[in-house]
Amino acid sequence: MPANHSPFPSPHPRGRPGWPIRWLDWPPSAPTAPTSSRHAAAVLGGGGCRRPGCYAGTDAALCDDLLQEVFRLLPPAAAPAVSLVSRRWLSLLRASTSSLTLRLPASSDAAAATLAALLSHYPFLSALTVVSAATPARDADAVLLAVAAAPAAARFSTLRLLPDSAVSPAALLAACPALSGLTSLHLTAVRPLSFRWLELLPHLKSFALVNSAASVDYAGSGSDDADGGEAEAEAARALPLERLSLCGIRSGDRGLGWLWRQCGSLKWLQLRACDGTGDGPASPSFAGCLAGLLALELRACRAVADRVLLLAADHCHALTSLLVYDGGSSEALHRFIQHRAAGLHTLDLRLPLDLHNDHLLAIGAEPVHGGLEPTHNLAALRLQSCVLITGDGLRSLARTATGAGIEELALVSCDVVEREPGLLTFLSQSMRRLRRLDLSYNETLSDKVIGAMLSSCRNLIDIRLRGCRGLTGASLVSLLRHCGQSLEILDISCCPSIAVGNVEFFVQRATRLNHIIIEESAISEELKAIAQKKGMKIRSLLPYEGPF
Repeated sequence: MPANHSPFPSPHPRGRPGWPIRWLDWPPSAPTAPTSSRHAAAVLGGGGCRRPGCYAGTDAALCDDLLQEVFRLLPPAAAPAVSLVSRRWLSLLRASTSSLTLRLPASSDAAAATLAALLSHYPFLSALTVVSAATPARDADAVLLAVAAAPAAARFSTLRLLPDSAVSPAALLAACPALSGLTSLHLTAVRPLSFRWLELLPHLKSFALVNSAASVDYAGSGSDDADGGEAEAEAARALPLERLSLCGIRSGDRGLGWLWRQCGSLKWLQLRACDGTGDGPASPSFAGCLAGLLALELRACRAVADRVLLLAADHCHALTSLLVYDGGSSEALHRFIQHRAAGLHTLDLRLPLDLHNDHLLAIGAEPVHGGLEPTHNLAALRLQSCVLITGDGLRSLARTATGAGIEELALVSCDVVEREPGLLTFLSQSMRRLRRLDLSYNETLSDKVIGAMLSSCRNLIDIRLRGCRGLTGASLVSLLRHCGQSLEILDISCCPSIAVGNVEFFVQRATRLNHIIIEESAISEELKAIAQKKGMKIRSLLPYEGPF
């Protein structure tokens, strides 16, 4: 065989293939989003012979599995263009879609029928979100039943059903057998409040309920408490739930008692905008779900926060994370810290009027373990808008063994940072293990304070300075000098005095930086080119992202 003669047929002139396989680079590099159906065909090889009846074109040469794998690598913005290339491509695109978000029109008499017809084209969905506004109650049930009738219903692992109105327990009882594979479920509201249908979801690990008062009646009572005695509760099969989020629960809501009794495996519990835990002020069953909790979150639950914190102090022996935002009880929080602070890994507090220096001293106090060596597990302390704490309280904490072990510190919109310029330097000198620091929304923070702090804090991998409007490019110079070899994440959004050129200079020289958060208007072409060359992510600040 001549040396220059290839054993493979050479391509046909004018671009027509002479071999039934088109050679592709595999795996393909990150594809760009096609802007039109013709561009999509060019990017993915949809050209070739277009004579009637000819199946030897390049499009036919790409097998279904290969095309679907390529479709999965495309960004979501490419889907409309790809779907217009051909019916085959549209069908394969739908078959390769595993996650889908749908927004139903606000006024549609046939929303459920439309949804059912649409879902019939997506046989391999595993995650579905359905959002609908101004939905009558009967239509909310119909939407749920349409989802349960979808070809992929048995494959669903995640379902978020977000109509404006509540679904009924009867519809849930009818739909759950077809959705038995769910591991995560998010519902807007259930009326009347009932949770017995959860027994039909044997794999459900995460459940969220937004019990919106705008869409439900105030006096609705649940059916679970009518015949749910203690003996029956003990005999019932425990739910596999590990994560539970409830929003808008009131003390008079009935039906929660059965849920609490069946949630003995909970690891994470979140209560949002709740003024009770259901089944009356006492709610005797609530404490039964606390024993195995690892994380507890109370957001805007002032009316019930003190009771929950006191119960957590007595029952949450395994708790490692506590978050309390916008409403708490100073006394109950102090008791909780005295009993459980030693085991906490993360403490996140936004309590403008309820957090004092006494709490910081209690956090740093030596735990008593019956003569055993004390342990200090606290690694992350996050404080937001805590205006009543002072520099003395933070210094006292930093001097303790607990304070010295902190690896993540957040002082967000805490005016003590601005009142006492030398505080941050003292904290950085005392907290030698500090790796992550968030000083967002301290608007008068100066370059001088940042520079002095960074000179004693050389191991940072993550720093957040969002909304620090007094900072300039000089802070980036200090950051590059002291942490340029370690920093991986930087947030300087809403810092108008930091020029684009300063950002480009920093990004070019920070050796380990892989993620920067900044406003869209500050992202220059030069910055994009540097980020692409270094494989770095740039995330622009979304318009609705505010201080909290």
